[in-house]
Amino acid sequence: MKKIKNKSNIKAWLLKAEDDLAFAKAAFKETDFNDHICFLAQQSVEKYLKAVIIKTKGNLQQKEKTHNLKYLAEICQKFDLDLSDFEKELRLLSEVYIPARYPAGEYLKFKREDAKKSIEIAEEIIRFIKENIDFSVYLI
Repeated sequence: MKKIKNKSNIKAWLLKAEDDLAFAKAAFKETDFNDHICFLAQQSVEKYLKAVIIKTKGNLQQKEKTHNLKYLAEICQKFDLDLSDFEKELRLLSEVYIPARYPAGEYLKFKREDAKKSIEIAEEIIRFIKENIDFSVYLI
């Protein structure tokens, strides 16, 4: 039987991504912590993109340890995962990363609609990734 390279590492990235999205959805139903919900939606997509890179390359290079989803998607495009139709959505999720976590001079509070949109975008992008990248062997 052929050993699968980086199986446990890729599985960990995928499971963390799924946990982040599940927690964002649960928090949306139960709370108004919209900043955290937006952040977790961004993180779920980021972790899926990084799992694609690790699956293909074996590891993450320093420049790939970024939170810029558009940049990560450009790297994934080299591995036949074309996310160009999601450019706007990737940019929107990337733009919530810093203000959802850190005050930048003034306090920015995300709205309920922002949280809902972030979850919807994350679900759509992750669904697309799953349809185009077979991760099934990593999840057994």
